[in-house]
Amino acid sequence: MTDAEFQAAFDQHKDAVYRFAWRMSGSAAAAEDVAQDVFVALLRYPDRFDPSRATLRAFLLGIARNLVLKRWRKEHRLEPLDDEVVAEPVDLGRGEVGDMVGRAVRALRPLQREVVILAEYEGMTLAEVARAVDADVGTVKSRLHRARENLRRALAPLRSGQPTT
Repeated sequence: MTDAEFQAAFDQHKDAVYRFAWRMSGSAAAAEDVAQDVFVALLRYPDRFDPSRATLRAFLLGIARNLVLKRWRKEHRLEPLDDEVVAEPVDLGRGEVGDMVGRAVRALRPLQREVVILAEYEGMTLAEVARAVDADVGTVKSRLHRARENLRRALAPLRSGQPTT
C-alpha cells in the first residue's frame, strides 16, 4: 500500500471508524485509541485486506469491532457479550429524543449494539455487517431482530408519550 493509498483510505473511512468505536464504547478517548489502532494495523499489515471478501470500509470496521470487543472483555470480564436482556423503558423526563435513543442503543448488549450501529447508523447491508463482525448473515439477522425488539421496548414510552413509572 502506497502512502497515497493509505492517506485516501484514512480520509475516506476515519469518520466511520471513529463513529462506530464511539457508539460502541461511549467514550471519545476510547474511540480515538481504537481508530488510531485500526489505521496502524492497516499501515502495518495492508496485505490482510482482501477486496474479494469485503469492502475496505467493512474490513476497517471489522478491525474496529475486534478492538472494541477486546477492550470490553478486559473491562467487563464476567459479563456475557450477548444475553437476552429485556430493555428498560426510557425515562421521558431525561432529555431529548435523540439522547434517549442514543442511551437505549448504548444499553444494548455489545453484539446487538454493533449490528444496530453498522446496519442503521453506518448503512451497511446485512452481508457487509456479517463480513465486518465475522458472522453468518442469519446470525446478524437474529442479533438485529433482538436488538430492534429491545429498542422497541426501551423506547415504547416515546410512542405513547406517557412518562414511565
